[in-house]
Amino acid sequence: MTKTHFFYALTLPDETKEFLKQTSERIETEFPFKKWLHHEDYHITLAFLGDATEEMRQKSLEFVNIALEDVSRFDLQLNGIGTFGNVETPRILFAGVNPSEQLFNLQKKVYTMCEEVGFTLDKKPFKPHITLARKFSGNAFQLNRMQELADISNRTHRFQGATVTLYQTHLGQAPSYQSIATCSLT
Repeated sequence: MTKTHFFYALTLPDETKEFLKQTSERIETEFPFKKWLHHEDYHITLAFLGDATEEMRQKSLEFVNIALEDVSRFDLQLNGIGTFGNVETPRILFAGVNPSEQLFNLQKKVYTMCEEVGFTLDKKPFKPHITLARKFSGNAFQLNRMQELADISNRTHRFQGATVTLYQTHLGQAPSYQSIATCSLT
């Protein structure tokens, strides 16, 4: 049986997914990555749970819903394209978001509730981003050229953080992430 994974994420509005889909289409022919994410899979990860029993998932949903009862919706803005990993052969291509105290507070609440339930979570600092592609497979990656083609800096895109979703992964499918439960912010 294939293991599945679960994670909490800030859900992106459809307009933002479409904007990022168009951005990816501008650059994907010139920049080969092994996997370009389906636009329905775009999100901002708040807590990666890994494999989880039904009991732990339900308990985490209960805790997260209580923690987010008084959290208001907030505005975010995309701020360009970046990468994680080796500069010449990046592991992840992402769209960034401007720093937001509300986003960091939301992530901290979700993360803390998941830890209280008993999940062992990644200790790396939270770096909000929206993964667009994985594993560069070309010869000469040029971030400046990619940023120029993507042109996010000149095409301001704002959106509202309004929903937190618990997703389940389905590897090999497109889209790969299934919404299990959502929590709407006030």
